[in-house]
Amino acid sequence: MTEIVYPVWRQRLARSLHVNRSQVPAKHYQVASVSSSGRPKNRTMVFRGFLSNTQSLLSVTDLRSDKIEEWQGGGKSHFEICWYFSGSREQYRLAGEVVLISNCLDTHYKDPVLGKQTKESLLKQQWSNLSTNAQQPFYSSSPKAPFDENPVSPNLLAGLGSQANVSNNELDSIKSAQNNNVQSQFEMSDNFCVIIFIPYNVDYLDLKSKPQQRCLYDIQDDWKEIFVNP
Repeated sequence: MTEIVYPVWRQRLARSLHVNRSQVPAKHYQVASVSSSGRPKNRTMVFRGFLSNTQSLLSVTDLRSDKIEEWQGGGKSHFEICWYFSGSREQYRLAGEVVLISNCLDTHYKDPVLGKQTKESLLKQQWSNLSTNAQQPFYSSSPKAPFDENPVSPNLLAGLGSQANVSNNELDSIKSAQNNNVQSQFEMSDNFCVIIFIPYNVDYLDLKSKPQQRCLYDIQDDWKEIFVNP
């Protein structure tokens, strides 16, 4: 089997994740997009790992969120990630193209995008990696809908599959299980979407080194490492 040799920036990033693994914020990055009105939009998202045998990063989201519309359509599927590791004082800025993977989206993408995985296996893997608490919002009301203190909706009950026909007592049990973080088996929601961030260029900054170190990488230059002034 041929060993995969990843670009230097990918190796740096893997090392940064390892060094900062004890810090919960190390798994969060800021992702920018552009709205239909041309205004910049930014949000914090959770890093869900690398797409197997690639440089692509994974996150998940709700299909009903604003960013889905912002990333759909020709010329709109661009992103920039800013990822700062406070423990090692390193920053990564990654820019490239977004691919949305969902059972309810007719997304066109080139075959190599998924690497050796299939659409079905990627969705199943990422859904099963979520805790029950993380799965539940996909069955709740839409993002930005009026707040409901008891968000047990018909959609959520549908997610319980054969358990959907429940009595009032059983409904109370479901609510109690949610409140006590008891594990339940939810079927994959139609609102579930995996986001693949495909980097085309990377800007790395090491604030801890003396002097500070900054490196640029571009896929068009075969990910060659170029040292520049910070």
